Amino acid sequence: MTKLRHLVAEVDAALDIYLAGRTGQQFNKAAFILADDCCELASKLYLITQNAAWSDAKANGRFKNFRDVSAEVRAVLPATNDLLTRIEARRDRRNGFFHSAHLLDLTLQPRDVKNALSDLLDYGAMLFGAEWDEEVKGQGNLETAAVLIRLDCKAHSDPRIVQKVMDVFARQRGGGKAAAKASGCEIALYPDDHHLRLAIRNGGPELRDRLATILSQH
Repeated sequence: MTKLRHLVAEVDAALDIYLAGRTGQQFNKAAFILADDCCELASKLYLITQNAAWSDAKANGRFKNFRDVSAEVRAVLPATNDLLTRIEARRDRRNGFFHSAHLLDLTLQPRDVKNALSDLLDYGAMLFGAEWDEEVKGQGNLETAAVLIRLDCKAHSDPRIVQKVMDVFARQRGGGKAAAKASGCEIALYPDDHHLRLAIRNGGPELRDRLATILSQH
């Protein structure tokens, strides 16, 4: 499904933006907003796949709001109720960024962003099933990024995960601090998040599987 592929690409972008600022959390708000946008797009795409005649416009010509669309998804797929309740709460918070000037300097907690991204991944899988899984597999390094997001979520309740993940990335090529050689060479020293993204890009299925093993153990 071409449209689903485009949606998964947007999800990939949201995770990549979060990972680009994972240490300093400087892109939390952007990733949070993109996760919210992707949830809305996923809802609408799902309803279109269920009924080709579905429209996000009301009879009076106005567009359906976020909760209108969510209600229609619930009606077709009741199992989404709990996820949608959390997603709707995030939409209320996201709206505050834009409509209440006193919230412009609001700092999101890292856990809020990780949970938003994790719920987005779960929501896509619930709506589109095997098709979602196939598109995720075909989208760059999204599988690896998704496992890392889930590990970050679990690390809040199980701190042992943090060191295990650090150990995995310490062994990955893609950047980092290397010892200078006697013969002389130019050494590139990357900030932590730059190294992380390069490691994910170069790590392939092997890195994904190492991280997935940690996830399965916790």
